[in-house]
Amino acid sequence: MNNASAGRDQRRAHAVADVRAALERTTSYYPADLPASHYARRTNWRFKSFGTYSPSDQGLEGFAGFEPLPRQLETARSKAEALLVAERLGETILGAQEREELTRRALGILPTAEGDRMREVFACAELQPRRFAHSATNTVAAFEQIERNLGRATALTYCMLSLAGQRQEEELVRYGERLEQLFTQIVSAPAVKQALEADVPRDEPVKFEVLLALLQTTRDQLWALKPNRVSTEFLLTQVIDNYLGAKNVAGSALGLALFDSIIIGKLGFRADFFMQDGVLRLQVPVGNRSVPWELADRRPLSQSTNASGCVVGSRSLFTIAYSSLAAMCFTFGMFERATEAYHSALELEPGSVETRTNLAVCLLKQQLPGDAIRELRACLDLEPNAAEAHHQMGNAYALQSDWPRAIDSYKRALRISRDVAEVYNNLGFAYLHSGNAQQAVAAFEAAIEHRPDYYQAYFNLANLHLDQKQYDLAIKHYRETLRIEPRFVGACYNMGRAHYEQHDLDGAVHCYQKAVELNPKHSGAWYNLGVAYRDQGRTEQAVEALEKAVTLNPSLMR
Repeated sequence: MNNASAGRDQRRAHAVADVRAALERTTSYYPADLPASHYARRTNWRFKSFGTYSPSDQGLEGFAGFEPLPRQLETARSKAEALLVAERLGETILGAQEREELTRRALGILPTAEGDRMREVFACAELQPRRFAHSATNTVAAFEQIERNLGRATALTYCMLSLAGQRQEEELVRYGERLEQLFTQIVSAPAVKQALEADVPRDEPVKFEVLLALLQTTRDQLWALKPNRVSTEFLLTQVIDNYLGAKNVAGSALGLALFDSIIIGKLGFRADFFMQDGVLRLQVPVGNRSVPWELADRRPLSQSTNASGCVVGSRSLFTIAYSSLAAMCFTFGMFERATEAYHSALELEPGSVETRTNLAVCLLKQQLPGDAIRELRACLDLEPNAAEAHHQMGNAYALQSDWPRAIDSYKRALRISRDVAEVYNNLGFAYLHSGNAQQAVAAFEAAIEHRPDYYQAYFNLANLHLDQKQYDLAIKHYRETLRIEPRFVGACYNMGRAHYEQHDLDGAVHCYQKAVELNPKHSGAWYNLGVAYRDQGRTEQAVEALEKAVTLNPSLMR
């Protein structure tokens, strides 16, 4: 090694030592010098002395065995330290603000802004959503790794944004920044700001009251921003958008639990998820006490000795989230996406009969009875007396036109739980297709007996009577259908057919007119209305109606 090279190495070694000494001295300012709402200050950050390795002077080999995220975080810390060393050597020029930020990062003080924290996580290649989002198990593992290193708030934010479809860095950062905007708005409220700046004493009873006051003012601000709060949306993106938008609502129990727990977490508390009486709730441990955090009740916070309900761990929480995603997709007719989400939920909780049954229903919507039967058999292996599984098995066999097996499955469902109107209704269909009209009538009537407002059963019973040319009975049940559901176009149309078959042209015209009023694109109703007009001798109106029918459905010309 020549003298010039040795000199450079010596200067660098001195610069590294100077920077580290300066960092050691700087620790006396922290965390008190951080903003009152800074995550590191809220969680009582303490400086950890540098280990025997540092990427700035000996490469990454020293921590190659670390988990991916802490390895990435240490890499970023070392790069910040290296920039400070470069400034000492005159290799770069730093501004005061940049130097302050690099100093904090070199000390291990992570950024508190959620957008920056999203960048920190995404910089870890192993934790990019494309690496874990396809697997529910991997998603939970990613969540737990982020939680260990950056806290639950950031872990929930990152993984729940990914679950909501935000998979690119710019998408995650954008929603992280929107969340931080909301958090800043909350902690800037005078009451919250005052509670944040209050000294927290060591004495446990007084300490509890001070921290409870901070939780209460934060909760009050959440309600002040959205006075009604409760809605049907649960995705984190939806809740954030609602809070920043003009709506008075924010989210469902799941959506509010996720959002509130993130806000609580950013304040340095831990919000635990509980399931109580089938409802998701939050509990916030404060010292040796527990504070129930109601999501849809504005009553003041209070303390309880023990948290109630069943603890919801990370796997169960994501199971609930995937199931909710599946239900949302199902509602919007996105059956393939719903199927994927149900499979993700089952990956985490394979013994859930309810989830597997819902998956089977989703498969039936996609006309996949064979796949549905496979899932339902798995359900019945787990729980032989699962009434809904037997019911859906009947629907699957019905889709295959296997009426004897369908009837047997419906009967099994009824033996287990007889108060199921829909099962009776579907049983009636199976009997009808089996050529047993008498038992079909009895099944439809049983459905109505169990649910007097079940208009679909009235409609099916009316159709049966129409097919049997029992027009008076058909009209009677169509009227009952329309009494319950006045905008049911099919009932109007079929009742018109019944009137027409009785040669009651006025009644037929009235029904067809109502049908096209409710659905102006109903070509069949326009066509039958034209025929009825023709038979009444109202030629001009008949032509007009028939022309509309043909315009809507040219095949009627054939």
